[in-house]
Amino acid sequence: MNIKFIFLFFCFTINVFGQNINQIRKTVSSINSEKNYQIKVLDNDYFVDKKNEVTDNGQELMGFYKNDKLKKIVHEIGLSNKKIVTQYYFNKGNLIFVLEKRFIIIDENGYLKKPKLFSKRKTYFQGGKIIKDINPNSEINTNFIYQSKLLKKDLKNN
Repeated sequence: MNIKFIFLFFCFTINVFGQNINQIRKTVSSINSEKNYQIKVLDNDYFVDKKNEVTDNGQELMGFYKNDKLKKIVHEIGLSNKKIVTQYYFNKGNLIFVLEKRFIIIDENGYLKKPKLFSKRKTYFQGGKIIKDINPNSEINTNFIYQSKLLKKDLKNN
């Protein structure tokens, strides 16, 4: 009897998370297909002057708003040999998905005309917790929830 219960619980859990991930994907797709956002941009000067954060190739932060609600954040960081682009997606003010891409921008021959993607991470959230993390073997284990709160605060205060 216990084995049947464990099996049914396992199947139920997989089904619920699968449905949640499909709903998150639909929401992210909807956010990406929207064209009429109010966009707020904080350029590298903000990070240098206000936060004293200096990177080799600068930073940029963009917030995408619809009806005064933050839907998406794009944070780009340029380091000496790579570029990190992290996209944060929100639904009803809550973080639901993060897409982090890392690109090589320089190789043994110098700067590349087109950066090469070398890492891609997808992280799904529900209720402030990770429900699925695809390719989590990132160089830096980022606390995306904490980072998104800091970036939201930066956008709100400037």
